[in-house]
Amino acid sequence: MPVTAAELLAMPALGLRLVTGDPAATIRWAHSAELLDPAPWLAGGELVLTIGLRLPRSAAGQRQYVDRLADAHVTGLGFGVGLGHDRIPPAVARQCTARGLLLVEVPLPTPFLAISEAVAGLLARQAGAAVRRTLEHQQRMARAALNAGVAGIVRSLARALDAEVVVTDAHHLILAASPGDGAGLLGRATAELGAEARSGTPLGLSVSAGDEHLMVQSLGVGGTRQGLLAVATHRDLHHPEQLLLTHAASLLSLELERPRELVEAHRGLRSAVLGLLLDGDLPAEVARRPLRFFGFAPADRLVVVLAQPASPHVEPCLEGLPGRPYLLAARADGVVVVVRAEDEAAVLATLGAADVTLGVSGATTAGGLPAALRTAVQAATGARAARRRVARFGDQRLPTLLAQEAVRSAVGHLADDLLAPLADQPLLCRSLDVFLQHNGVWETASRALGVHRHTLRHRMARVAELTGLDLDSAQDRAALLLALLARKLS
Repeated sequence: MPVTAAELLAMPALGLRLVTGDPAATIRWAHSAELLDPAPWLAGGELVLTIGLRLPRSAAGQRQYVDRLADAHVTGLGFGVGLGHDRIPPAVARQCTARGLLLVEVPLPTPFLAISEAVAGLLARQAGAAVRRTLEHQQRMARAALNAGVAGIVRSLARALDAEVVVTDAHHLILAASPGDGAGLLGRATAELGAEARSGTPLGLSVSAGDEHLMVQSLGVGGTRQGLLAVATHRDLHHPEQLLLTHAASLLSLELERPRELVEAHRGLRSAVLGLLLDGDLPAEVARRPLRFFGFAPADRLVVVLAQPASPHVEPCLEGLPGRPYLLAARADGVVVVVRAEDEAAVLATLGAADVTLGVSGATTAGGLPAALRTAVQAATGARAARRRVARFGDQRLPTLLAQEAVRSAVGHLADDLLAPLADQPLLCRSLDVFLQHNGVWETASRALGVHRHTLRHRMARVAELTGLDLDSAQDRAALLLALLARKLS
């Protein structure tokens, strides 16, 4: 990091006085020069130190001297008084103000070497502090890797660099991101990579667009690409920060190369435990017992999510949600996932990247998981029938429920019994259907049928007479509505 003028001005031993300019201006180096045109030997960002030995006597010449410094992008001018000039020439001060240059008066007792040494000392201390900060960040990142894997490393890196970070697997499925979901950053990264994004070979990319600096690094060891790391900042990274980014890439590569046997054993254990919970009618206490080993608390309410069709991307999505326990098992009808009810929204949002249809049960306990799975299956079937990505069993309406073959079959028997007396009365069946669909409101139902409300009342009285049901009874109305819906679907 560069030194600020304020840091030099705050050193009593130097005795510097600010004449004009911003004390927050940054100084890359302090360099003495008595040339009339020192610009060819300047790189920009310097504090040029002079006693004005070759400064022109004319105001125009002095302004031109300042202009040459400004065109060389120096930070400012340190003008020594007491030798060539008793005070800073007014034309120099005015032109520094006009060009936005820092102007500092250097008293006679202060050697220019002391200023250069002060800048060098500040830069050295800043470099040492930056290295210490980098080491601290590396230690925190290593702890994050142990505690939270890929997601922990990503969060730690994003905080350390004040950056947007996303990590994907080899298929560009997002494993972790911070802040946000990483979709936008991944889109920008793959657009910059072009065809190389899918090549599978190691790569590195650094581009700037506007005020954004985008860096993309492949992850993996042994020359194989196991994933991508993309980082976006709104400033250039200093050398210690670049070292931290390299350290993060190494940790992430190791995380993505964890022993396959360990990963598969852990997945197998999750699947076996969930299989026991779904297949057996276990007492509540027995069913809760194994859940604690996977991060569930005894009081947690659980939700079953069925993902169809079965997708290998479901579990990697869940692994990108650290701190959210889950069980997962693949079945013939899809992938079954059990999560806490409080995590439902986050899990569904994450599984959206897996391109599956999701059926969600209501909240239940460990002992209620078999029944919850049946409702999740019904919800998934309803979602497909309605061409939706997600359906919750508790939100389903009657037509969706009746789309289930088992439900429709059961209700069909009810329809055969209730509607048998109306088999040869199509007008009464049509009037009954419209009446029930309009919630039993005489005015709106009669308008929909195009008849007078008294005519509709007469028809409903005839329905009640033939079926023996009371149309003022909510239960009888519900039974007739179910019967009519089932008849339509069949």
